Amino acid sequence: MTEAELKAKIEMAFADTPSPGDDFNDISATQWDEGIVDYFRGTTWRGHRVIDLRHHEAALSFFTDKAFRYWLPAFMLAELENPEVADVIAEHIAYKFLPSEHGRPEERLRQFTPTELEAIAAFMDHCSREYHQVAGSDDFAAAANAVRARLAFAKGH
Repeated sequence: MTEAELKAKIEMAFADTPSPGDDFNDISATQWDEGIVDYFRGTTWRGHRVIDLRHHEAALSFFTDKAFRYWLPAFMLAELENPEVADVIAEHIAYKFLPSEHGRPEERLRQFTPTELEAIAAFMDHCSREYHQVAGSDDFAAAANAVRARLAFAKGH
């Protein structure tokens, strides 16, 4: 899949994803939001500058599950548009789909539609190929596998 095809896949998959709302508690899962509510409130997932998303990359940790689902495509597209400026965005996305002491990805993955999951898995595959020589690159493949496992479950039910 080319980068242009991947961008189109992400945009199509998330085209009808519902907005989480504009209230503080719709966007942030913590009271220490580092300005993410002010930045994201009233916006769509489209049209963000890469540098702005890099500046607000902590949102991937502070978002509610609904907000994470809604704005995730903005972060994936930022990584594809300019990986140098996006910096650690791809790694942070992968981390959110891996088991850790701070989170259970099954809870997060459950909210995505099969089409959204397919786009996320394709993004993780892209990152795994692009960054195969980078420390921690196995996280991309592991994240893709976690997403595909949820996708298989969702399609089976």
